[in-house]
Amino acid sequence: MTQRILFLTPGLTRGGAETQLLKVASHLKRQNKEVLIVALRPFNNFEEQLKEQQLNVVILKSWKTHFVSNIRKLIQTVRQFKPETVVAFMFIAIIFARLLKLKFKFHLISSIRNSAISTKWRKAFQITSGLDDLVIYNSKTSQSNFEQQKLVKKRGLVINNAIRIPPLSSIVYPESEKFVWVTMAHFRPSKDYMTLFKAIALLKDFDFRIDVLGHVRDQKWPFETVEQLGIQDKVRILGFRSDAIDFLKEADAFVLSSFWEGSPNAMLEAMAHCKPIIGSRVDGIEELLTEVDCGFLFKQGNAEELAEKMLQIMKMTVEERRTLGRAGRVYVELYFSEEQILDKWLKAVG
Repeated sequence: MTQRILFLTPGLTRGGAETQLLKVASHLKRQNKEVLIVALRPFNNFEEQLKEQQLNVVILKSWKTHFVSNIRKLIQTVRQFKPETVVAFMFIAIIFARLLKLKFKFHLISSIRNSAISTKWRKAFQITSGLDDLVIYNSKTSQSNFEQQKLVKKRGLVINNAIRIPPLSSIVYPESEKFVWVTMAHFRPSKDYMTLFKAIALLKDFDFRIDVLGHVRDQKWPFETVEQLGIQDKVRILGFRSDAIDFLKEADAFVLSSFWEGSPNAMLEAMAHCKPIIGSRVDGIEELLTEVDCGFLFKQGNAEELAEKMLQIMKMTVEERRTLGRAGRVYVELYFSEEQILDKWLKAVG
């Protein structure tokens, strides 16, 4: 009999956790598992990918106007699908899955994708933590934080993010006179673009540019800030791009200035493409850059230190930057390649 696996997620917006969920779900389906994805909120930025992978999805409506009907739909979906295993990604989905388990008695795998939990979910998360059958983290730091703070009752395991490793023949080492940086992150408060823009302003006398890839939505402040700081000739805000990897290939280095991260996919992809890295000294980034000598950390929110580190990389020789980049690629190959990570998920699901 085919094993039925239900994935529960807050939504299907384009983010690192959602991207990983779809990789895992697609892999399990290819292994002849019956897979269903349930999104708690009415967002779906993966329609083409879901259709291509032939993944079934149920998307709930706005909870403000459809609270009762959403509860009914969720219960009805679980009752009809009869999952043997539920994999819940991120905190609110984990809490919902735990409550559903009280009624439906499935095997519950809770996947924690961040190193900290916000105050609004903390109490409910802690109270229901005994309902997990297995907890999977995507970083050692997350596991350590949650277990030391006794936010979980069962010891878990770490399964890193799955990253597609490009062939060495596709790696590009740009040789243009203008140095090109790239960053890939949606314009959310947690990504702290303000610090990055201030650092760029401190370096405006140097010959470089930065390509900024990520959803801006309807926000005007990024463009206004760039203009106010007088860095229009340095910054290209390109929005979300489906061809983001092409921009990454053509860049000389990668930078990420986040307030916090779980395990940043964009940084891992940059490492896989042999790019030297600069990242803020926060849990998910620090764990990566202290494990391997592929770039530099700076104190989160410190634009002056970030500018210093960016300048340090720009002043390196091409071979010095390539040495950093190659170290990052070797590390990602060893611990984050899709083949080994998805195999770990398959074993965890059983």
